[in-house]
Amino acid sequence: MNRPLPESQWLWRRLITWVVAVWAMTQLHFLIARIPDGDLRVIADRLILLLATLIALYLIGPTAEHIIALVRAWRGDNPK
Repeated sequence: MNRPLPESQWLWRRLITWVVAVWAMTQLHFLIARIPDGDLRVIADRLILLLATLIALYLIGPTAEHIIALVRAWRGDNPK
């Protein structure tokens, strides 16, 4: 059984994920200190949801190569 090749752009996916995650956490930190309690909860919840989504996609999201391999296996194509 052939092992799939590593994702060609894995560095960029990880770099973008970590940059956005750090940016979201920094924004959340500054918002907590500046926004009144009523508005704070909605904004903080949405930033946390964004961060959780990015981290989930980063950790469990399949690469393009894995998706292609799954589709080929489902169709019954033989790799060459």
